[in-house]
Amino acid sequence: MKKLTLILAITAGLAGRLSAATAESSKIFTPFFDMTLAENGYMPSEGNIFSGGNINTQVGLLAKITEKDQVFGLYNFNYGGPGFAPQDTKQFTDRTLTHGFNFEYRRSLGGHWRVRPGISLSKDYTRSGANETWDQGLYNTESKGFQLAVDYSFDAAHNGFITAQFLTRSIEFPNYTDLFQEFMNPSVTSELSGGQQDQRLTQVSLRPNWNKFFGGVTYTMQKYKNQKVVGATGVATYGDTSEKQEDTTTTLDFGFHHKLWIFELYPVIAYSVHDSNQNYIRYKSIGDVSPYFMADNYSYKELSFSVPLDLNITSKWAVGGAMSVVKRNYESRLRRDKFNNYVAGEKQENTMTTLTGSIRKRINDVAMVRLSYSLVVASSNNEFEQYMPYNYTGNSFGIAYQLSY
Repeated sequence: MKKLTLILAITAGLAGRLSAATAESSKIFTPFFDMTLAENGYMPSEGNIFSGGNINTQVGLLAKITEKDQVFGLYNFNYGGPGFAPQDTKQFTDRTLTHGFNFEYRRSLGGHWRVRPGISLSKDYTRSGANETWDQGLYNTESKGFQLAVDYSFDAAHNGFITAQFLTRSIEFPNYTDLFQEFMNPSVTSELSGGQQDQRLTQVSLRPNWNKFFGGVTYTMQKYKNQKVVGATGVATYGDTSEKQEDTTTTLDFGFHHKLWIFELYPVIAYSVHDSNQNYIRYKSIGDVSPYFMADNYSYKELSFSVPLDLNITSKWAVGGAMSVVKRNYESRLRRDKFNNYVAGEKQENTMTTLTGSIRKRINDVAMVRLSYSLVVASSNNEFEQYMPYNYTGNSFGIAYQLSY
């Protein structure tokens, strides 16, 4: 899912460059640069105070070859430090580092149509602990693939367009090995227990964009190359003929960015349905001889929305506020009590709500700085929190600098 998030972000970034590149079509070279640096301090209700930084940088260049032909290149660097995150996604201490490259050829087919074939390469690094090195992360990934997008502009000013896109990626986890599988099945070698997360990702989307309103539908399929579906009799053995894992995600989203008098509003809402055929066997201890089998453990429905609002006091100063909510309901997974026992008839539900207040100063036309405070309330009916926090409140203070042109 981390790699899926990266691909969606890069795809959205490319789509977001469409209107800007059209406006600059008279230039031979059009550069693009967007960088956000942030540092935050976190105070959770459970655990120690900690800090974390984030860096997100995109550097692109659009080159005009002829009146109908263009080439666009984009490099994305993203570092995500420790911080609060929705339940069942990552630990407070997790760190990620991403390098992504996209190269795209653009061909105009008249006044309204354009095709954009391209290729993508990326490397994603993870660290779960302070003593873990970046190159040895268990969930490090390498991705490569291609995409094809078709744009249709439905007004003369190019303020409105529809994009249909197909992309596919081969994603490998070079360091991943299933240590538990090796322990439970001594005959399984590390070579066979590795590569269980390797997958082929395919995604299709249809996204309209008009007058700073945007949205669309995205369907993503993940087909695992080696990972078998766990059966009721125990962990599936590698090399047998059992069913392989397949995940699908369908997402609908909508948002806009508009200014009204001294107010600037940019809300986004998304609804996702994630379906997986993978099951789960819960061992309460290494020597557990009667583990609990949980069918359809990973399928869920998730609703998320964010409503940021800035009140522009002057041309440079603004006061902001935001509310965001992420709510996930599992289709079959039962919640656990504090003793790690499943509670019959009660499905797991997670909710994370974040309230943010901020002060923004625009330094010039391309740079601004923002001071912020956030209150996070994470709640879940799952009471077993030995490995991951589910119920907590948190406070965070941060400063962010953004440079974009």
